[in-house]
Amino acid sequence: MKNIIKTVGFLIATISLVTFSSCETTNLELTENPNELPLSASNPDLLLNGVQLKFANTMQYFGNSGAEVTRLKYMFGRDYQNAYSASFFNTEWEFSYRSILKNIRLMQPIAEEKGLKKHLAIGQVIEALTIVTLVDYFGDIPYSEALDGTNLNPKLDAGKDVYAAALVLLDKAIVNFNATATANPSIDFYYNKSWAKWIKLANTVKMKIYLQTRLVDATAISKFNTLVSAGSFIGTGEDFEFQWGTANANPDSRHPEYVNNYTPSGVGSGYQSNWLMNEMRNGKSIVDPRTRFYFYRQVGDTPVSEQDLTCTVQPAPAHYLAGGHVYCRINNNAGYWGRDHGNNEGTPPDSQKRTAAGLYPAGGRFDDSSFKAINSITLGANGQGITPIILASTVDFWRAEAALSPGGTGDAKAFMLAGISKSLAKVRGFISLDKGANLAGITIATDASYLTEVGTLYNNATTKLDVVMTEFFITLYGNGIDAYNAYRRTGLPSRLQPNIEANPGKFIRSFLYPASETGSNPNVKQKVSVGQRVFWDNNPEAGFPTAN
Repeated sequence: MKNIIKTVGFLIATISLVTFSSCETTNLELTENPNELPLSASNPDLLLNGVQLKFANTMQYFGNSGAEVTRLKYMFGRDYQNAYSASFFNTEWEFSYRSILKNIRLMQPIAEEKGLKKHLAIGQVIEALTIVTLVDYFGDIPYSEALDGTNLNPKLDAGKDVYAAALVLLDKAIVNFNATATANPSIDFYYNKSWAKWIKLANTVKMKIYLQTRLVDATAISKFNTLVSAGSFIGTGEDFEFQWGTANANPDSRHPEYVNNYTPSGVGSGYQSNWLMNEMRNGKSIVDPRTRFYFYRQVGDTPVSEQDLTCTVQPAPAHYLAGGHVYCRINNNAGYWGRDHGNNEGTPPDSQKRTAAGLYPAGGRFDDSSFKAINSITLGANGQGITPIILASTVDFWRAEAALSPGGTGDAKAFMLAGISKSLAKVRGFISLDKGANLAGITIATDASYLTEVGTLYNNATTKLDVVMTEFFITLYGNGIDAYNAYRRTGLPSRLQPNIEANPGKFIRSFLYPASETGSNPNVKQKVSVGQRVFWDNNPEAGFPTAN
């Protein structure tokens, strides 16, 4: 089903975290009686710890929905307008405003008074990424009036103005990272207090913003190239990611996808994407080397079964046949048990048959062809996975797209291959986390063979950006935010599996505003259509993307 189980994991059980809110829905009313604030509100370390952890959860949740609409994960819903209800994003909205942005603002005056420059800087980078993501998903958002504590009904700010504010925050963050602080944060969950890496990240987020706005800003690629020339952006060993733990209680620190997939009775929630599994297994003459890391098969075949796989006894939709798209099963007996994009059937008793999230990035099991049913909450890496937010490989793919854009420079093919290489190395590195994996007799295609074939596909392609985006999507497994943005920006990959419904309506160019906000703030009116574009998307509203 579309609705994911939104688990909130925390790595450090001994810290008293400040969240100021539960997961219940709420509006943006940010005023509180100062006399009623928790004592921890005066502690910038606790405030920053809570912000960092809630930010990880928020990026994971936004990434899930972005992955679903772009076929990196399975999406439930044959009608885009109604696939995600207005209440679906209530949690992400609350986390963003009340647990991240609000607590950053509470921390700021304390940090400024005490000279805690690094606290300020981390908060500024997280705030910038949070507001940019909100714009990317919803378009215009409350911002300038939402956080001053005086306006109960904040107005919407134009997305382009929020983007501009994010760039200002990033510049301020760089200044603060370079400044001398009276004390450093007690915990840095991301870079372990390497301020040089944080500065590179701030510049990398600026690169993201410039590439994202290249369709509506003729100077964006030039600005992007200027940052590339300066050389201060994240590279190998500098990935911006959140690392989950293995504790399953008090509190549960495991990767949310692991929690959903590894239960005593099998996969507890959702299916894997047939498009992605087929692309990695059959998209080239050799199987993608990351396939066994991304997916864990509980069974060795996907038989014709009306009870478990209703689609196996149904004809493929005509538009699937016409486009040559995978339908229902991957290679018949491969054991990749997923679902097609938009399939809205009920859930049969297949929890110990369907393919699960694998070792990367969820911290599950490596697929060693043992085909053992999931029957425990402690398997594979026990949930010690990551939420990838911005990876070094992502930057390489950004550079490839920029090189193929008007005003771009550099070798797009070389950037693409560099991104793939970084992704392959990162994914392979996870094997040490699954102590029980049996590698005997397992043949994984060499990276060199894979890179050679992709290079040939690129050389022979009429639309070279199509090859770049296909490979980019594969590396983005675990990060649907950048996939969702890239898909609306480029309309590629062109070979994405369409919705199983022949006429699903306009693709989701922005999501409905959360009902918790439209129901309480008269200045936020609900959209008429999910076809409404965000400010940086000037592609045609109708008929785009083509793989709808």
